[in-house]
Amino acid sequence: MKRKPIKPVLRTAFQTIQKLHLKSYELYQPVIGTNGMIAGTRDCEDRWKSIQEVMRAHDCNSVVDLGCSEGYYVLQSAKSGIGVCMGVDFDLRRIMTCQSQVVLNDIPRASFLISEVTPDLLDAIPKFDAVIFLSVLHHIMYQKGVDHCREIMTRLCRKTGKALIFEMGQSDEHKESWAKDMPDMGSDPHTWIADFLKEAGYSTVEKIGETDAYLRETRRALFKALP
Repeated sequence: MKRKPIKPVLRTAFQTIQKLHLKSYELYQPVIGTNGMIAGTRDCEDRWKSIQEVMRAHDCNSVVDLGCSEGYYVLQSAKSGIGVCMGVDFDLRRIMTCQSQVVLNDIPRASFLISEVTPDLLDAIPKFDAVIFLSVLHHIMYQKGVDHCREIMTRLCRKTGKALIFEMGQSDEHKESWAKDMPDMGSDPHTWIADFLKEAGYSTVEKIGETDAYLRETRRALFKALP
């Protein structure tokens, strides 16, 4: 069945609203604007290549991005043909950005949910072939502690059908105000994080790449973890 289009006058109004909205806060991820792609503060293309390789290798047909920000990976997944693509974020500004891209660019199979990442949410959502969880868990960890985060990852493992793509902030990012409230990950934070994922129930944890930390002080590890 053909999707019914938005009336031209309403599309123009929505485009104007989107333009004003995107100027109202700092974008983290690239966004599809009315005149092409608008850059965010985070370079996402290399990460997307790694994510896409994992999803292809494991024949994934559903994906959830926890802490999806402006929805870049969700939208790229939908455009690449993944059957069900969902993003979760608690920031209303970013959810509005996500939804506007879906509507104005007619991207099917992409949806967005307003929520924090909590154990209760993870119990409620279905199992997804691929789970994307990037640059989020450290914010929960310095506020609620390691045990709470271990519970989140244990429940998330149960909802990971085929593969998790994971990255988090590290205790050696000393320029960040939150680093002092993180657990000491020692001289090798990448090994500490890999062990943490294994403790949560993931059977295999493999480092598939490295990216600069947000302030470029150190290198974060990008992991693939299998349930």
